Amino acid sequence: MVANTEERRLKTASTDPVDEKSGMAKKVLSSLLLARKHYSLYPEDHTICVNALEHLHSQIGTYLRTHGDLRFEIDKDRIVSQGEVILSEPPEEGTLSFTLFRDGIRWLEFTDGIDPDELKKFISIINKYSILSDKSDSDIVTAFWETRLLHMKYEVADFSWGVDQEATTTPSPDSGSKGHALPQRNVSADWTPQTDPPIDQASVVLTQQETAMMQTMVHIEEEKVSTAYLNALFDSLLQYREQENFGVILKVLQEEFKSSLDRGDFSATIKILENLNYVFDTCKADIVPKAVQFIENFFLTISSPQSLAPLKDYWTNIDASQFEKIKQIFKFLQPEAIGALGLLLQQNQSVQLQQLLMEAILSLASRDMHPLETLLKSPDEKLVQSLIRVLAGLKGERPLKVLMSLVRHPSERIRQEALKGIFQRDPDHIHEIFNLIDDRDESIRRLILKHMGQSRNQAAERFLLKYLEHQITKNTHSDHVIACFTTLGQCGSSRSIPFLRQTLFGTGWLPSFGKKAHRMGAAIALSKIGTKEARQVLEDAGRSFYPSLRRIARKVIS
Repeated sequence: MVANTEERRLKTASTDPVDEKSGMAKKVLSSLLLARKHYSLYPEDHTICVNALEHLHSQIGTYLRTHGDLRFEIDKDRIVSQGEVILSEPPEEGTLSFTLFRDGIRWLEFTDGIDPDELKKFISIINKYSILSDKSDSDIVTAFWETRLLHMKYEVADFSWGVDQEATTTPSPDSGSKGHALPQRNVSADWTPQTDPPIDQASVVLTQQETAMMQTMVHIEEEKVSTAYLNALFDSLLQYREQENFGVILKVLQEEFKSSLDRGDFSATIKILENLNYVFDTCKADIVPKAVQFIENFFLTISSPQSLAPLKDYWTNIDASQFEKIKQIFKFLQPEAIGALGLLLQQNQSVQLQQLLMEAILSLASRDMHPLETLLKSPDEKLVQSLIRVLAGLKGERPLKVLMSLVRHPSERIRQEALKGIFQRDPDHIHEIFNLIDDRDESIRRLILKHMGQSRNQAAERFLLKYLEHQITKNTHSDHVIACFTTLGQCGSSRSIPFLRQTLFGTGWLPSFGKKAHRMGAAIALSKIGTKEARQVLEDAGRSFYPSLRRIARKVIS
């Protein structure tokens, strides 16, 4: 799309390098075309128009101070400066060269002292008369003469298209023109205006169907205007790669980006991002470092909370049909957008929207984790819990270290979520959090034991054997003791049987205060291991001389 339009834009007459004077003239013309486009699409007081006018005035001022008066020679399909073609375009209505040439203007000259107000009037006239209309009783030259642009000179041909050649001419006293075609009107003295009959209001009321059709037509026309406008901006970026032009155009595109989000026009947002990415790739391939830097800064800026703020107002009401468009937009954002997406994650929303955000944050954090780490310091526990699930999906040592630090978080819920994240991401790191088996929070202790008991695991078995043999204290609650033995039975093997036999029969190593809980735990562990050797130990306990031991064994076996 951009490539097709680009072929119709500015072209130089040859491949030879242009001198400084022609180069500056080309920059002025580029700024003029851009300002004209803005004024055709936006109100005059719009920020985009104001900025474009300021830039144009600055470019003209620079030229005039450096080289004196700036003259453009006009032909129907080109504009020439200093003998060089600096604009070549099809001879059709709407183009600048054709519009001026059609109305008889053969050259334009900007002189020292021109101010922004004159430039604005000049642009308004060009836009007003760019399309020839049968209803118009004037033309560009007439408008120039009536407006009295004091710091613009122009020459008008002896005749101009669309004007009665027999009409008398009146020279412009201030314009410096050589001729100015002003058609004269003959009005009959006894002519009286006719009065139209009154309009029946009921006859012009639109039906519901007609109203809907009208709204559709307006929407289509608005889309056409927006598409044409954006195409012009991107074509300008491809053609003019000077620093000044990039700065102005990208500032406009930033406003367009935010505006498209503001009105929920995600198609326009995607168009901006995709085409700018195309311009970025083109400039990168052509080795235009300044342009590449400008575009990189653009993507950084639109990833800020300020640029993405419009999403907050209607985020929870986004229709499922728009999810794919949202995903496309998020792909172009920089990791700095994680902060803004985190704010969206705090809102009450559907599971699908929440998942969409978490996937986007995961993708961005895989490129740079620092914004995610900053967001994890939020006091919003619910948000941090969601972000931990994102963190668990990241590869590398850094995410694991952050999860390990969160295991010591003051919040119980966050500690639990961090543990789940560690187990989900790397089960082999159980040894790094094993000391939490004595955590004051019972839910943390249960979570660790539950994870260790999910399968036969030599590492978990070794830790539990060491813990039960050397680290259990007399203050340890009996429920926790039995839970540890039960987990040992779930993750252990025949290597644990000698220790369990010794614990069950009590060969003197165990103090009297803990015999019952430990013996019950050992019996449960043996039943969980379930091998022939383990069952034999339980059968031996069932035939013991000690009634309490027999009761434990029978209770477990039954």
